[in-house]
Amino acid sequence: MDGTGDLTARQAEILAAVTRAYIKSGRPVGSRFLSDNAGFGLSPSTLRGELAGLERKGFLDHPHTSAGRVPTDKGYRFYVDNLADRRKKSIRALEALDSLEGEVEEALRDATALLARATGLLAMASLPSQGNAAIRHVEVLRLNPELVMVVVITATGGVVKRLFMFGEPVDKGLVSWARSFLNDSIAGLDLGSRILGIRLNEFELDPVERDFIEAIKPALEEVPVDGGDTLYIEGASRLVTRLEVDDEASAMNVVGMLDRHEEMLGLLRLALSDYRVCLRIGSELPAAKIRNCSLVAAGYGYGHRNLGTVGVLGPRRMDYPLVIGCVEQTARSLSQFIEGIY
Repeated sequence: MDGTGDLTARQAEILAAVTRAYIKSGRPVGSRFLSDNAGFGLSPSTLRGELAGLERKGFLDHPHTSAGRVPTDKGYRFYVDNLADRRKKSIRALEALDSLEGEVEEALRDATALLARATGLLAMASLPSQGNAAIRHVEVLRLNPELVMVVVITATGGVVKRLFMFGEPVDKGLVSWARSFLNDSIAGLDLGSRILGIRLNEFELDPVERDFIEAIKPALEEVPVDGGDTLYIEGASRLVTRLEVDDEASAMNVVGMLDRHEEMLGLLRLALSDYRVCLRIGSELPAAKIRNCSLVAAGYGYGHRNLGTVGVLGPRRMDYPLVIGCVEQTARSLSQFIEGIY
């Protein structure tokens, strides 16, 4: 078996069997169980020797109250990297991701809820703040003869809307011109930046055009109050229930973190600069109090730029192939949704 390092092929298969059985049952796995159920054709005494060898190498642990073994963080990592079935497949519970609609905030909220249901764990997604976000596109719409809406879409996927009421009918041609002019002249500049105002004043416009641009300019210069990145969380009760079975203290630690959004966002940012799934198992997590958990996260965005992150926090005893597949599918669907906006 490729990538097994200092393990023999038989040891790798035994480690996989122990890990899968423990993930499914939550009970330490012994040599008798493996002899009767894993299909190795080996005696319990032979398997005990192999389990002891895996324990000496740090892949398994031996709870003092049980004759069986459980995977360590090193064992889980080896299992995920070398042994788990990582074949890509569509998860039926996530099929609704193909029909995400509305604004980015709504799509993220729906995607997070779907991910939580599909995994039975805590799902999270981050939406970057709009402050200092580059303008991707400006839409100017005449809703009725005297009412104009300006919609600004930022490079982070944010949407800013502003309505303007005029004292007399606005010419349709003027509205169409303003849309083209703004996209040609300020796309790529930061929303609310000083240079944006300077750029708009550089052009020689006739009085009617200048007055119209000045009237709608607040939509481009007034940045909404920035409360930082937005965090969407679903499925907290599911995770707490799962953790209480294995470790009540870990469950309480997760409950304590849920109100500390900056810490939760910090977990998601681990994946923001990566272009593949980010997996942190137990002791690999930066927060010591949740080191009985694992995080699976992936960035979403457009082109080669990640805008935000979607992820799942669960017990170390999670179904890694399922959760990784769900996170990958959710991030891919969100990226397609974002690209559709642009």
